[in-house]
Amino acid sequence: MNIGLTFEEILYAALLAFCITWFINNIIKIRSILKKVSAINKDVASVMNRCYALFPMDRMEFHGITFTRGMRVKITTAGNTNFEGEFIGKNARNMICIKTKKYIIAHEINNIINMEICEQN
Repeated sequence: MNIGLTFEEILYAALLAFCITWFINNIIKIRSILKKVSAINKDVASVMNRCYALFPMDRMEFHGITFTRGMRVKITTAGNTNFEGEFIGKNARNMICIKTKKYIIAHEINNIINMEICEQN
């Protein structure tokens, strides 16, 4: 009984082993990325819950306009800084909380020059 393997068969086996290893490694990488994203989402949810607790008032009036939680707003500060975000709430210390794309900002109402509602896209 001679079970000789040809060079072609060895090459195919090596190529198949490479493909299987590559596939398994990529599945492991994708799982680790998904775990990280899940952990980040849990952190964001935790931070947002804390913001809701620290800024419990979900309505406020500024220059005759009523803003409610979840509205997209554009703010101009006394330092001439502009930013847009979602209105989270207000607290008893005359501060508001805004969630932008990158940050969660708490700002004193006294230092806000203008606040307006943004168009919803």
